[in-house]
Amino acid sequence: MIFTQLDYAIFFAIVGLTVAAGFLGSRWRAPDFSKIAEWTLGGRKFGTVIVWFLMGADIYTAYSLISVPGAAYSLGGFILYSAVYGSVSYPFLYIVATKFYRIAKRHGFITAGDYVKYRFNSDLAALLVSLTGIIAMLPYIALQIVGISYVLNAMGFPVLPSYAIAYLIVAAFVALSGLRGPALSSLIKDVVLWAVILTVVIYIGTNLGGFGPVFAQLGPSHYLIPNKLMVGYITLALGSGISWMLFPNLLVGLLGSKSEDVIKRNSIFLPVYQVWLIFLAIMGLVALAQNLVPNGVSSLAFPSVLETYFPTSFVVLAFAGIVIGSMVPAGLQSLSAASLITRNIYVAFINRNASEKQQVFWSRIFVFVVIIASLIFAMVPAASGLIFFLLTFSYAWLLQTLPAVILSMYWRSLDKYSVILGWLAGTVLVTYGLFTVGFSGSLLPWFYNIYVGILGLAVNLAVLLMAHVVVRSLKMPIYAPQDLE
Repeated sequence: MIFTQLDYAIFFAIVGLTVAAGFLGSRWRAPDFSKIAEWTLGGRKFGTVIVWFLMGADIYTAYSLISVPGAAYSLGGFILYSAVYGSVSYPFLYIVATKFYRIAKRHGFITAGDYVKYRFNSDLAALLVSLTGIIAMLPYIALQIVGISYVLNAMGFPVLPSYAIAYLIVAAFVALSGLRGPALSSLIKDVVLWAVILTVVIYIGTNLGGFGPVFAQLGPSHYLIPNKLMVGYITLALGSGISWMLFPNLLVGLLGSKSEDVIKRNSIFLPVYQVWLIFLAIMGLVALAQNLVPNGVSSLAFPSVLETYFPTSFVVLAFAGIVIGSMVPAGLQSLSAASLITRNIYVAFINRNASEKQQVFWSRIFVFVVIIASLIFAMVPAASGLIFFLLTFSYAWLLQTLPAVILSMYWRSLDKYSVILGWLAGTVLVTYGLFTVGFSGSLLPWFYNIYVGILGLAVNLAVLLMAHVVVRSLKMPIYAPQDLE
């Protein structure tokens, strides 16, 4: 496809407007960036609409636009686990996230590590939870980076320099604006992508006389889930659904809310975004049925549909949406990882007397560190395959922090020794499981194709329970704050 100068002008105008909004976030609502909560959480002042756009921009990203159609093209109906887990995660958030928010706001917590430190009076437990969150962010940001490579190639841009420029710009506006930058730019990102996806679905559905002929042509063997993968499908959907609140970037968005009611309302209205995933999966099936993808490269499914059915002016609009759909969430993800490094490593172990102003300064530095590390991670072989698996790696590791962050809010006698040993057992198993499949997937063929994160959590909880029995029998001291309601 040959693009005109006008096409490139449209592309850069949309990307440039989004970047400008990110920088303008530093002046939005007169922030006092000498306060860490102002920089990291936007002062906890965001209402329902802003949080809806912000969380939508954070959850529905390049993963949705590139990997969902690509996985539907390659795997068929299996990818719909990504639509199913919303039915698990949003009710879970409604109940659990509101309680966490209440505790965090009362005590001024910025990260999950802050809560764990308070809950168990343990810098080590907080460190392990924080390191897990930081490591989990690397493949998540790498997913965003790899997701736009196909767009950059199609438009004739040099990929590696374009990566570096785009994501250093992201680091710059996040460092300057904190959470306000991604929040403001998410308004543009989501409006563009809603317009693109609805237009694509309506136009192609009309052009093909509905999607029934596509399903009929492919046959149920492609879009139904094979029996051998049913355990993997169920466990992946369950594991993904219950781990959402454990993602540092999502927690930042939730804690930026001005009240519990904002979180509750968004737990009700955010599922509207799940419609995206179904529509995009159908686009992958269209690409397969129409034989649109060159050389069978699955991640080109959605770009191929765009290039086949639409003029270049619309294609570049969609391509710009994919790029900003990568940049905005990467900003949130780098901010959350930087906050963990600052609060739960730098302050906890290097400079316990760091002022809030110093914390903001170092968080800004660490944003660049995280972005650069993610750029490096995006170059490893595991990041070049079916990229939706990158996200499932993050889920698997973060699931091992569920006892420390979520279970501990309801189990008062839970102790740090049991949590740490359970985390260690689960994390080792997850990493070993991923190693056995060459980091090319997250289902384990040697154990009924179960999702490695759920198997790790099962081992985690088993070890935790055994350790807790020992702790109680030895009458070891257990630290349990009273104000966890």
